[in-house]
Amino acid sequence: MKTLFYVIAVISMTITSTKGQSDNPSTHQNGALVNDERCGSQPSIEEAVPFTSYPKGVQRVEPGEYPWVVMLSIENVAHFVGESPYTTCMGSIISKRFVLTASSCFSLYGTENNSPRPRSIIISAGEIDLSTTPHCDDYTSCPLNVYIGESVKYYRDNGPAEGGKNIALVKTTQPIFFHDTVLPICLQHDALLYPSNFWGEIGIRVTASDQNLQQVGGHILSEEENTKLHESHLPGDMHSEDVNSVFGIGGTAAEVYHDSDIGGPLMIKKPIDNVPPRFYLYGIRSFKAETAVPPYASTFVYTKVSHYLEWILDNISE
Repeated sequence: MKTLFYVIAVISMTITSTKGQSDNPSTHQNGALVNDERCGSQPSIEEAVPFTSYPKGVQRVEPGEYPWVVMLSIENVAHFVGESPYTTCMGSIISKRFVLTASSCFSLYGTENNSPRPRSIIISAGEIDLSTTPHCDDYTSCPLNVYIGESVKYYRDNGPAEGGKNIALVKTTQPIFFHDTVLPICLQHDALLYPSNFWGEIGIRVTASDQNLQQVGGHILSEEENTKLHESHLPGDMHSEDVNSVFGIGGTAAEVYHDSDIGGPLMIKKPIDNVPPRFYLYGIRSFKAETAVPPYASTFVYTKVSHYLEWILDNISE
């Protein structure tokens, strides 16, 4: 099997910073914890997929194709008899100890800042079988590529998805072991932070079915369409949200929406200068809008990761 290894380059650019954002994670005191040298790469894929190639319709995700995608199984102590004791969401590995996901995954704990009890979150990485929930009482009994959540951090200590700020950091009890099928995704930096680089582009979304992960392309709404989304298609409690903190993806009527898709990544594959193209985490799946932004049959709302980059870096650790 042909194995691909991507080499990261340090890119220096002089650009004007957006308020509240760091232009490059490497300038932050915790910057060395993210953008691992193999972040966003696909070393277990035999042939590199051209960066201009996107899924046509819904396609199954092959093992190792998106090695940063994880499934979160969150224990629901208040579940009814006969129901699964776990609520499932998706997330993305960004460092050896942290997964980025949606805070609404933890809404079963109430709208206040109530964090899940320790060890109630199971994180499955790598080749994921969605038909079963792995079980481990502590990290010593976890199967390969399965980890336990140590804590959850909501944005500025607000409750889950309060005011639309649908983002959360999950810390693992033990470092995540990186290998070809378990790797972090890159966080945006430098010019990639700016919306003009992505308005109207096609990104790749990873969603869940009953048995496996799936991928589907989607058009990032144009700047004008995103303004319409913000003004007319968001719930009332989100109208005060910064227009730059969320964005929409245009979808088809045939797409099936699963609650377990929440927290899943919207990824952009980009080459930078002479560095081979790699994947960057652009958005976190939040919810499906009740009404679609024309001309799309459906619209999915995502949290814009770059808007929260400084907060992410402030709240991760080794």
